[in-house]
Amino acid sequence: MIFKRAKKNTSSTTPTVTLPQIKQAVRQFEEDMPAPINRTALILEDKSIDLSRLKRYLGGVPTEKFYMSRETFEIFEEADKLVPYYLDIVQSAVDNYIQDTGKLPLVEDAWLPEVHYRLLASERYLKEMPPFPLYITEEEMMLTHRAEHFE
Repeated sequence: MIFKRAKKNTSSTTPTVTLPQIKQAVRQFEEDMPAPINRTALILEDKSIDLSRLKRYLGGVPTEKFYMSRETFEIFEEADKLVPYYLDIVQSAVDNYIQDTGKLPLVEDAWLPEVHYRLLASERYLKEMPPFPLYITEEEMMLTHRAEHFE
């Protein structure tokens, strides 16, 4: 006897999603996972989010790419894909500097708490300087790239 396999419906939908929808899907993913698993499990090596793991929350796998910082959990669109890379390396450098010296690596006489890249680089905490300013927030000394955070 010859049996034919039924063809599976291979038409997968590729939804168009927005940044708020991705953020909500990531939050829902983290809530649904057991305790030791958090949202960093979604981050691939290039800092992009593994959207195939969010398929059930988004109704399919979108074609757009989104990126997440492992240190701050902030999510970015494709146009800002360098921001999470720099957030992670500078956040690590700032944390190590504070742990070693007990001081904040801030630019002197700046009206915003801007990270002093040259100081971190000269002390060998930072190997690569971001092309944009990063700021230290009061919330657990986390970094942000948004100056409007302080308004």
